[in-house]
Amino acid sequence: MEPLVQIAASLVLGSILGWVLTMLERTFFSNSNRLSLTIAFVVLTVALSMISFEIGGVRISFSTLLVCMMLGTVFCNICPLSHDLMERADKWTVPLFALFFVLSGAELELDVLKDGAVILVGVVYIMMRSVGKYVGAYLSCSATKCDPVVKKYLGITLLPQAGVALGMCVTAAKLGSADGVLIKNIILFSVLIYELFGPLLTKWALTKSGDIQPSAVDVQDRRMSKFQEALAQNTVSKASMNQAHRNMNWRKRKAERMRKRHEKHR
Repeated sequence: MEPLVQIAASLVLGSILGWVLTMLERTFFSNSNRLSLTIAFVVLTVALSMISFEIGGVRISFSTLLVCMMLGTVFCNICPLSHDLMERADKWTVPLFALFFVLSGAELELDVLKDGAVILVGVVYIMMRSVGKYVGAYLSCSATKCDPVVKKYLGITLLPQAGVALGMCVTAAKLGSADGVLIKNIILFSVLIYELFGPLLTKWALTKSGDIQPSAVDVQDRRMSKFQEALAQNTVSKASMNQAHRNMNWRKRKAERMRKRHEKHR
């Protein structure tokens, strides 16, 4: 009963906070202020989701991951300016993601992988997830009559696994039992494999489907072209400075000759 209560309470809390954030966002006109409000509200949401209490003998608690996901879902669907705010927020979230991945990877206990049963479970999980992703996407595209190219390559693009899975690892680790540690290490091991090969397969699938077009020659050579332009401008500037310096010296010498000639005539 408690897990169902936690899920329902997390969805309700996230929805309320998403609506409140949308209402507060309307009172700000500066992009910097709205971005600061969004960041502060996410921190507030995390703090509120850590609260737990009892009502009538039923323990009410929240899932931090689910509350934040619901906050973002509601906010991005009812706020007309959410797209602009999310683009601005993405510029500072990369270091946080990197830190999150580093801390999560540091918790991978390699000693657990010495157990053949754990390796077997991990391999089976990776294979079954991959098959499920591809078959599920293929059948869904067939049912909705999607383009054959989408039906063929969509499943491959779904293979990478990182953010939410790592969040679930943290949740599993909080179980405090041997099963929680086992689940955490299996998921971390699968994330390692998926992130090594998943992006490569995704790029290959997107290229084959035509969604990624080869860069034009001018785009590929853009950095070299800008470097050559800067070098040429620098060369012109140096030549101009040298010419100005020579002109100045010539004027000084001319003024000195005129002064000496004037003194001689005196």
